[in-house]
Amino acid sequence: MARATLPAHVVTLVDVDGPLDGAALRQAVAELARRHPHLRSAPDAELPWRDIDLGTVDGPRRDAELDRLDAEEDEGPAVPLRLLLARLGPERHRLRLSSAPAAVDTQSHRVLIDELLTVYGGRNGDLPRVPSHADYAGWLAVQDREAADLVWSTHLAEAEPTLVGGRATPVRPGPVERVSGELPADVGSGLLRMAHEHGLAFETVAQGVFGILLGWLTGRDDVVVGVAARPRFLGIDIMAGRLAEPRPVVVRAPAGDALLDVFFRLADEQARLTGVLAPRAVDGIFDTLVSVDCGEPASVADIRVVAVEQRPQVPGALAFRVRGTGERLRLDLDFRPDLLERTDVERMLEALTRLFGAVEKDPTQRVGGVDLLSPAERRLMLREWNDTGTAAPPRTLSELLRRPVVRTPDATALRSADETLSFAELGRRADRLARLLADRGAEPGRLVALALPRSVDLVVAVLAVARTGAAFVPIDPGYPAERVAFMLEDAAPSLVCAYSTTALADLPQSLLLDRPEVRDAVCGGAETDLTEYPYPVPAQAEAAYVIYTSGTTGRPKGVVVPHAGLVDLATTMAEGMGLDGDSRLLQFASPSFDAFVAELLGAYHVGAALVIPPDVPLAGDALAEVITEYGVTRLLLPPVAAASVEPEQLAGVQGLMTAGEACSADLVARWSPGRRMVNAYGPTEVTVCATCSEPLTGAGTPSIGRPIAGASVYVLGKGLQPLPPGVPGELYVAGDGLARGYLGRPGLTAERFVADPFGPPGSRMYRTGDMVSWRPDGTLAFHGRVDDQVKLRGFRIELGEVETVLADCPGVVHAAAVVHGEDGERDVLVGYVTPQDGVTLDVADVREHASRFLPDYMVPAAVVVLDAFPVTPGGKLDRSALPAPRPAVSTSGGRAPRTPAEEVFCTIFGELLGVAPVDVDGNFFALGGDSMLAISVIQRARAAGFAVSPKEIINNPTVRALAAVATPTQGGGR
Repeated sequence: MARATLPAHVVTLVDVDGPLDGAALRQAVAELARRHPHLRSAPDAELPWRDIDLGTVDGPRRDAELDRLDAEEDEGPAVPLRLLLARLGPERHRLRLSSAPAAVDTQSHRVLIDELLTVYGGRNGDLPRVPSHADYAGWLAVQDREAADLVWSTHLAEAEPTLVGGRATPVRPGPVERVSGELPADVGSGLLRMAHEHGLAFETVAQGVFGILLGWLTGRDDVVVGVAARPRFLGIDIMAGRLAEPRPVVVRAPAGDALLDVFFRLADEQARLTGVLAPRAVDGIFDTLVSVDCGEPASVADIRVVAVEQRPQVPGALAFRVRGTGERLRLDLDFRPDLLERTDVERMLEALTRLFGAVEKDPTQRVGGVDLLSPAERRLMLREWNDTGTAAPPRTLSELLRRPVVRTPDATALRSADETLSFAELGRRADRLARLLADRGAEPGRLVALALPRSVDLVVAVLAVARTGAAFVPIDPGYPAERVAFMLEDAAPSLVCAYSTTALADLPQSLLLDRPEVRDAVCGGAETDLTEYPYPVPAQAEAAYVIYTSGTTGRPKGVVVPHAGLVDLATTMAEGMGLDGDSRLLQFASPSFDAFVAELLGAYHVGAALVIPPDVPLAGDALAEVITEYGVTRLLLPPVAAASVEPEQLAGVQGLMTAGEACSADLVARWSPGRRMVNAYGPTEVTVCATCSEPLTGAGTPSIGRPIAGASVYVLGKGLQPLPPGVPGELYVAGDGLARGYLGRPGLTAERFVADPFGPPGSRMYRTGDMVSWRPDGTLAFHGRVDDQVKLRGFRIELGEVETVLADCPGVVHAAAVVHGEDGERDVLVGYVTPQDGVTLDVADVREHASRFLPDYMVPAAVVVLDAFPVTPGGKLDRSALPAPRPAVSTSGGRAPRTPAEEVFCTIFGELLGVAPVDVDGNFFALGGDSMLAISVIQRARAAGFAVSPKEIINNPTVRALAAVATPTQGGGR
């Protein structure tokens, strides 16, 4: 596991009521020393003992004195066992046991307390002989460690590390805090009874419950937790010493399984592994520990043990302990505050309490059916955080786009390099083209393809199609011919608006807008041509447009978006960017992407001008020149495009909305000063935008905000159970903005648009496939894609998490991560970063930063620094265009291998890590190795005649050092 250095002392406090005889207790301590001689510092030495009378000291002063004594004991030398008796009153006493953790574990204190009370009560004869540590060492020496390691490697082959603290490397020592609670009496007694009736050990139930919680927190069906268990040596249960070893426990709890099935499966697993020694290497597999102490303390006629309290011990990030007797079961969560937030641990405790209650009430219910939220949390997340106010009256696309034509006809509507149109002129052209389209069959329920570049004609065509009540289908004429052909075949539009210079000119349904007769009809017609035409008004559920997005099958899929959510989108865009009638908004998005709709609706909702730039890639200097030349004041950009320009040079930009991919804290710090900046989120399937943030400042990674008007958002687990703040889950969106589905794909529509269990009967919600979590303030944090996963050397990796950590590295503006390679063995995780201006990034520093926050298998083996990221026509990161990393070089000018062992390990490192050449100073971990690849090093070294252990690789990561400790076998080294 990810271990902390052992704490200075193992401490247990025992509160005793009754007329305690101090002299008799002192004699019992002497007997304890005789039975456990290794607890003494010398053969004839007595155990350190102090007897302090605080009976005459009042409450506050007595508590202060106890704290002083506690600190004083902690400062003393670490010894196997030290005892202090504090007399708090005639019949109130506290016994303090303190031990060096290297000599005694926490389980030993329970053994010693029971023996001490038994001897004090005069029942020495009831105690069996304690096996000697020499006997135990002899037994341990003849056990087959290799066989045990083989069993564990097989058992853990499919298990993935579970690290709630986020660190796979050993954790440095630090402070520990505790959060505690108590189960209701009926729940505690019911749990013990339930376990007994089903033949289960209560320890198994507790481990299963904790594993279900971790699965809930991590979004996984199977997790690994740790237990501290002693080997199956006869009599070890009454021995005192450091005998417990950390053992991994795999808890498999799919949402559809019954709770009892989880416990039974866990019991079967433990039965198979009971006699197997603990694995020798568990670092990086788990960082939690579960323990149960529900035994009755030894009873003595005239005194009563009223409390046994152990100081928090956290060998990793989090330790869960159930303790108590009878109906009183207490739950302790001990945690490292430098790795976990107290509020998150408090929420874990509340969830554990509810989960234990659910198990006691009905252990046959499904895992995914357990509601781990309190009624207040459920109301907060499902209702209050989705309260977006009164929805605006519904409007069709045509009504929204024609609004400024009526209200501000003389204001500028469009500005391009070739012409500037007022809203009145735009309206007239759109009406004339609408008449041509209507005469050719455009009407509600029909589709009209717009195969036009970014241009004034495109905007006119959108308004015209909307005027007829038909839905438009934007198609980028620059797409490969096969893709365009597929989209036209799939959509089967009634009409296609295009230019005669494209391959679509010969289609029978094409209307070529650059033909003289068409252009004259649209641009030069007389006013008398604009007599009122009885255009039908489409219903809100009718399609307004169809946008094609990439599909997992390799073929694009058409998303059918109705009119119902357009008014909410228009309002969000206008308010988010601070648009007004004097604003000039850049039409940045490719027309084939839904952000184009957002730009159009946002501008025309308030009568702002839309700036049409040349139809060329816009980034860097080209983008900055357009913004300056046209006096652009508002921008809707993907973060990668915003990062390509310097905001200081664009003082006229008063508002920026980022959307389309994750926005970094650095980008907010650069762009937010002096202007309005917001961050929005939304897939095509929810009418462009589902959430939007409040104006951002330069502090921390920005959220994606709250749901916009008319939308509801849910963060759900695999069983569709709502998740509390801080717990990542899949984002589901409901409300007016939901698309009707995928054109001609009812199966895919049913898969992604599912029944909304939290909304009105018959309502639906969309599975976004994005991982998010609630923040305490009711905004959403973005974590990447659910399916943005790779599996590398058996580990499942969320690339979004890697990218987030890389982006937080000082000096980094943007980050990406992909897997490069030709086959599963040589695949490597590669990180890509762009630096801040004037910053020279050292890739070693970037990897070191990543290693501080990520398990070793998630740290990129190579980091590539780029001036800018390649982008798609839609302005998003083009992962396929990221360059492969150059072959790595292990060191500069290092010595070549001289011995057979050095030659072997240079070869192994080079083959496994894909680096060349490797010299004797090559460091396994610095070159991209991890704990799983270390197993391959061991196997290949054995085949070459050398034996090394995982610990030796960790402690000797260079070729030179590892070769020096490797043991030759079967002729190795000759």
